[in-house]
Amino acid sequence: MAAERSRPRTTIDSTVLETIRRRSVTTRVEIARELGVTPATVTNAVKRLMAAGLVIEAGHARSTGGKRASLLRINDEARWALGCTIEPARLSLAAVDTTGALRSRSVLPLPYGSPTGTVVETLRSGLGLMSARDSLSSTTGIGFAMPSTLPAELRAALTATAKEMGIPALVAEEATCAALGSFWSGEQPEQGLTATVHVNSHLAITLLQDGVPVQHAADAVSVLDHVCIDPNGPPCECGSVGCLHLYASGSALVEQARRTGLASGLGIDGLEESVNADAVLIALTATRGDARAEQIIDSATRALMQAVWPVVAGLGVTTVMLTGTWIQAAPAASSRAAVHYARDHERGLGRLVTVKVSEVQPHPCAVGAAVLALKAFLSTTGD
Repeated sequence: MAAERSRPRTTIDSTVLETIRRRSVTTRVEIARELGVTPATVTNAVKRLMAAGLVIEAGHARSTGGKRASLLRINDEARWALGCTIEPARLSLAAVDTTGALRSRSVLPLPYGSPTGTVVETLRSGLGLMSARDSLSSTTGIGFAMPSTLPAELRAALTATAKEMGIPALVAEEATCAALGSFWSGEQPEQGLTATVHVNSHLAITLLQDGVPVQHAADAVSVLDHVCIDPNGPPCECGSVGCLHLYASGSALVEQARRTGLASGLGIDGLEESVNADAVLIALTATRGDARAEQIIDSATRALMQAVWPVVAGLGVTTVMLTGTWIQAAPAASSRAAVHYARDHERGLGRLVTVKVSEVQPHPCAVGAAVLALKAFLSTTGD
């Protein structure tokens, strides 16, 4: 057990806590058996976790002939973690408990191009709303799911505001947060390699292996905007042709609606500040059975699948999760197109690939950001 003796207390405590969280209800013996450590090691870790209020006993296991073992579970109300997303038209906050379960959410409007001061005050207002429901005194931290296009000045102001309120803050890329939020919401399998494709400020993909981001850093992400899907396609500002964002971004949906005449009927004027809202409107129109809108969503979703399929096929991805604005506004149409694409192209793989559209509303970024804050806290448990 030399390796066990050299393991830091922080690591032992956080590992035991994560094991209890994942198993929902368990015993000290079962934890020791799974982790390959001595019962005394687990007992000492559990004592520290119980003293911190993070773990409680929940009855007894069935008797096997001797003294019945105590059952352990996470004290889900012991701590809270917050997540925040910043988008062109809204600021979203989510609160998760110690188990990672979503407990509350607030969505506040943001005028397009709001100055830093306005966004900061909106954050303060949102945190005030969350405080009325869940005491900020027990908040472990706040994670910010921020698009890469967000100005550095605004990033710094938001994290500084949280810290001024006594809340530790961290920042991650929105696609990574979307993947984690979907996983912790139970939409993705606990084991295996999964791909989350997120549609928002960028078109991006994040890989999770057994629920953990494959990237070495939380802010690492693979942007798909300029992946070429059509060598004979229209020119792109990057100097290439047929780039994905010309087919599947919010502005691409608006352009298709303009070409088909759908835009005028919906009152879409093509202004930059309303692109995301216009794309969602097109998606919602598809859900009402409009053939032109359905075709737009179908084509955009298939373009996304074309861009990510080499990753799916080459790396052995088992599940593809689609998240983001217009995707989740038209879940049936986008899911149907993605599944059809997968069925048409998986024959040579020798395996089935599960394709889903996230049901976490408005999308799972805020939940994933909160999970990052929670995991950061759990990883330091025992300090």
